Amino acid sequence: MPIATTAIRRSEAQPRQVMIEPPLGKKSGRKPVITSSSLASSARLFWRLLEHYRVDPAFVFREAGLDPALMDEPRGRYKVERRIRGWRKAAELIDDPCFGLKAAEMWAPNDLHALGCAFLASATLRKALGRLSRYAQVFHDAMGLDLADEGVNLCIALRLDPAFQTHFLAAQEDATWAYLLRMCRVGAGEALDPVEVRFLHPAPSCRGDYYGLFRCPVHFGAPASEIRFALADVERPFSTANRELARANDRILTDFLSKLRKDDLIARVKAAIAEELPSGSPSEEAIAKDVFMSPRTLQRKLSAQGASFSQLLDAVRRQLAEQYLSDPSLSLSEIGFLLGFREQSTFTRAFRRWTGKAPSAVRDAAAA
Repeated sequence: MPIATTAIRRSEAQPRQVMIEPPLGKKSGRKPVITSSSLASSARLFWRLLEHYRVDPAFVFREAGLDPALMDEPRGRYKVERRIRGWRKAAELIDDPCFGLKAAEMWAPNDLHALGCAFLASATLRKALGRLSRYAQVFHDAMGLDLADEGVNLCIALRLDPAFQTHFLAAQEDATWAYLLRMCRVGAGEALDPVEVRFLHPAPSCRGDYYGLFRCPVHFGAPASEIRFALADVERPFSTANRELARANDRILTDFLSKLRKDDLIARVKAAIAEELPSGSPSEEAIAKDVFMSPRTLQRKLSAQGASFSQLLDAVRRQLAEQYLSDPSLSLSEIGFLLGFREQSTFTRAFRRWTGKAPSAVRDAAAA
């Protein structure tokens, strides 16, 4: 079931800054509410962006809790919350307020699974943008694009889930439009220029870089995040058009989206469990409240997908336990606490039940 979204408006947006609020899940005084996910392969662009600025991508990914191996999994996904942490860390380490614009130079079609290929195989820019809007959840289920004809122009407006909107950074907004423009120019030709671009954030010190990239009027502190193209440009044939390839990728994307929506509840429950664990063993009632349904409804819906709350709780704990055991800075008692166990002995028994091994043995083997 798609997450409800609302258009971004300036009155609701935060000013441009590296840290909008304390890091998610750390000393913020409240729980993060972002349970959305994004396509892991799309983070390859972020990895290349970090390399471009001579920042160690492995370090940033590790700090953000992003497993680089997931980028090579066709259906791999990252929690949006962790992607935000990565962008924040990058903003701390990169001495360029406009570094997000460099995303235009980092784009590769296969970063977006079949969506990149379907986009380029479209007959026209309008159809390509339509596909991008229709399958946006494949790329990022907290972000979408709304298309609307406005006189002689086509307006593409950025739309975000409210929980994500609060944490959206200026660098991410810059990267979104720079990335989109690069995709459009690959298909429609390098001479393609927007009519105008509107950014929510205030004008940065390097505003000249925006005019150099977009080659059109650029507005800052706008009421909505938008880009416009002339209708005459969006109706021109794509040089990369291929009807059969477009339809083949449409089938792949439809199947991907169908599975993603089916798995959405399980992903949301797992994310809610992960957020609650450091506060103790979460109850089914508390998690049901986090995903906005009654405990009975949650039980019924999980059962329909062949899952149960206790199974998901065990799965999340085991996954996190294996991740924490690879961190030598965490003691076994600290790991048990982070997993919601009151006693280390309880954690040890649970880990033996999951793996047949003691956590200390797994750690020793990894260090050998």
